Amino acid sequence: MQNLREYIVLLLIFFFSSTVVFGNKTFQKANEAYNQKDYTTAILLYEELISEGYKDAMVYYDLGNAYFKDDQLAKSLLWYERALRLNPGNEDVKHNISFVNQQTIDNIEVQPAFFLKTWFCAVRDLFTVELWAIISIILVCLGCISIALLLILSSARWRMGLFVTACIVVVFAVLSIVFGSLQKGNANRKDEAIIMQKIITVKSTPDVSGTDLFTVHEGIKIQITDKAGSWIEVRFSNGNKGWIKEDAVEII
Repeated sequence: MQNLREYIVLLLIFFFSSTVVFGNKTFQKANEAYNQKDYTTAILLYEELISEGYKDAMVYYDLGNAYFKDDQLAKSLLWYERALRLNPGNEDVKHNISFVNQQTIDNIEVQPAFFLKTWFCAVRDLFTVELWAIISIILVCLGCISIALLLILSSARWRMGLFVTACIVVVFAVLSIVFGSLQKGNANRKDEAIIMQKIITVKSTPDVSGTDLFTVHEGIKIQITDKAGSWIEVRFSNGNKGWIKEDAVEII
């Protein structure tokens, strides 16, 4: 029930914020500046909108586009990734991330994930948190209706059908709540970042005197696995690990 209450609140926030964003004058001015190819102004206006508390995948996506047009690849990737967190099924965002990654200097291979994990994440990312919430609420309502009819009707045939229906609906309702909760957790995770520094040397230890392992350039997505003072241990998509300064990255 706690998850359902959270979902309802999320839905209200989602629909209210989406309506407000599209009618917001700053958003409209940012779009106008972008269409006029004044990308610097568009960036300032989109960021102003975000600083006011708007958390919307469309705004993040538009800001990523503006940064890309302004030749700031690392910043564009950062905002594309943030947009994808909010709307994981958006093919336009995925395409832009793939395209911008091809423009970066480093071409780091992605280590293949276990197929069950890949499948699980694919199912989780089918819908946004809000859509999972809608599905959960609908299924819970259907389950309640099925149970109520099961208690009211006396026909053995109908009761058996309603019992099976109620069981199936409850199972899918639980799964949708689980996937929605996991999607919410994924959207709020703080262990992924984009390297923002032009070039950085990855160290073997969290110290400037540590052994130089290799160098990487801006725009690389990394996972943070540990922290020591102002240093963070990071894992790259090919499985390599090392230490870099925390201020060289920006959390997605």
